[in-house]
Amino acid sequence: MERINRALKKTFFTGLVVVVPIVITALALIWLFRILDGFLSPVLYQMLGQKVIGLGILTEIILIFIIGLVATNVLGSRLLKFVQDLLMRVPVVKNIYPMMRQLAEAFSPAKESAFKKVVLVAYPQKGIYSLGFLTSEVSINRPPENLQCYSVYIPTNNLYLGQVALFKVEEVVFTNFTVEEGLKIILSGGTAFPPVVKSQNFNSMP
Repeated sequence: MERINRALKKTFFTGLVVVVPIVITALALIWLFRILDGFLSPVLYQMLGQKVIGLGILTEIILIFIIGLVATNVLGSRLLKFVQDLLMRVPVVKNIYPMMRQLAEAFSPAKESAFKKVVLVAYPQKGIYSLGFLTSEVSINRPPENLQCYSVYIPTNNLYLGQVALFKVEEVVFTNFTVEEGLKIILSGGTAFPPVVKSQNFNSMP
């Protein structure tokens, strides 16, 4: 009887582990769809006189695509730069906008990712390795020679908040992860970490 109870309990919790993430994901998608679809719904309702489900989000996708087309030509890029300069003069906004822009550009397929490599560094202290993203090379002018370092972004709250630190070249361990795999590990809270991490050589930034 006890064996049957254990088997039933194991089967139930196995099903629970499968169902709960699916339900939460579905609810999150429905919530996101309603927010995005409802953003332009009042304007579209005034224009059409009726509510069409899904039209709001479709309109937003088209508008984003049009803005992308405009931003890729010379005139559009100048207009975009003018708007960005205006935003940089607005109090509070000038502190938030640059961070949001850099974060968005890090994942943009239109340009080379700001995250070059996924690395491991001893942070916040020796003996503790943190996953980070290599962003650039930095040369510290310290006579009689320059100290070569790597700039590493270390997420401390998913991807939105983090610490930027400089490490000596020999202190950085390069992994075989792609940037997408590194992001997945961070967002999963470490559950996507493979059992074996292979290191690789990395001589210089492209």
